[in-house]
Amino acid sequence: MDEQLARARADFPYRDGRVYLQSAGVGLPVPGAVAAAGQYYVDVAGLGVDAQQLWHRPATRARERMARLLEVPVGDVGFFRNTSEVLNLAAHSVAWHAGDEVVVAADDYPGVVLPWGPAEAGGGRVVRVDPGQPHQREQRLLEALSPRTRVLAVSHVHPWTGTKLDLTRLGRACREVDCLLVVDGIQALGATPVDLSWVDVYGAGVFKWLLSGFGTSVGVFRERARELLTPAYRSYANPPPSTSFEYSAANLPGLYVLDASTAYLEELGWARVFAQVDSLAGEVADALSRLGIAPVTPAARAGIVTFDVEDSTAFVAALTARGVDVSDKVGQVIVSPHFYNTAEDVDRFAAAVGEVLG
Repeated sequence: MDEQLARARADFPYRDGRVYLQSAGVGLPVPGAVAAAGQYYVDVAGLGVDAQQLWHRPATRARERMARLLEVPVGDVGFFRNTSEVLNLAAHSVAWHAGDEVVVAADDYPGVVLPWGPAEAGGGRVVRVDPGQPHQREQRLLEALSPRTRVLAVSHVHPWTGTKLDLTRLGRACREVDCLLVVDGIQALGATPVDLSWVDVYGAGVFKWLLSGFGTSVGVFRERARELLTPAYRSYANPPPSTSFEYSAANLPGLYVLDASTAYLEELGWARVFAQVDSLAGEVADALSRLGIAPVTPAARAGIVTFDVEDSTAFVAALTARGVDVSDKVGQVIVSPHFYNTAEDVDRFAAAVGEVLG
C-alpha cells in the first residue's frame, strides 16, 4: 500500500479488531461526512430560506465532480433519490408500442428487472435471459437483442456474482438495433472506471462505493436519451419543453455529504482508488484459490468477489465470530474490499476461511 493510502486508512476506524469487507453493502463514510450533513442544518437554522445561496454550492460542486469522473457534460448529471428511481424514470419515459421488447438478465437485481411494466402495459414484453455461467452473461444478453428491442437493461456489476460487463461492447450492439442501454451502476461507480461513451442512462446510489449514505443517487441521462425519451415526471424543475429528468429538489443534506465524499476521493485520486480495489479483489480471489475454492466471480470484475459454500449463512456467521465481516446473499459469500482495506485484511480473511474449512 502506498503512503497516501496508508494515511487514508486511519480515516476509517471501523470497529476495533474487526475486518470490514462489506463495501458492496454500505461504504464507510469519509471523515467529513458528519460535519457536512450537519452543515446543511446549520445553514438553514441561521438563514432560513436565504440559505439557498449556500446549499446550491455543494450540489454544484458534487455535480461537477461526478461529471469529471464520468467524463460527461455537467448537464448530463442529475441527482435523484435512489437507483430505482432513475431506472423507473427511464421505463416510464419511453413511448411503448405493441411488439417492443426489453432485454434483462433473469437473475438481475429486482431494480433492473421490475421497472419495465410500462412496456408490457403498452403491448410489449420483457425478455428475461438465462445468463448461464457468470462469464457467459454478456454474450447471452447480446444474443437476445433484436430489431424489436427498445431497451437493454443491465447491472454494470452484478450484485451477487460480481461480474462486470463491458458497457462499450453492449452499447455498440444497442446502437446496431437502435435500442437504449440503461444501466444500474450502483456496484460499479466509485469502485472501478466507468466509461459512458455508449451508455444512454446510468443510475447509481451513492451509499456503497461512493461512501455518501442513503437517499441520493446519481442519474446520468445522455443526450441520446434526452432526445428519445419524454420525462415521465414533470414539476417546477423541468416544465415542458425541458428535457431534464430532474423534476424537483434533490436530497440537499445528502448532497452536502456527497460533496465532501467526492472531494476526499478526488484528492486521494480516483486512479489510486480503482487500482487498490482491483488489487484487493484480486488478492481475495487468489487467496480463495489457494484454499481450494474457485470464486464464482470471473476475471471481469470490480470490487466484489463471490464464492459458494454448502451453508453460506453458517459460513458467514463463523467468519463473523472470527472478526471478519462479509455478506451472505442468495446462498453465496460476498466479499467486497474498498480502498481503505489492506493486504493484511485479506490475510486475516484468508486465515479465517482456512480455519472454518478446517
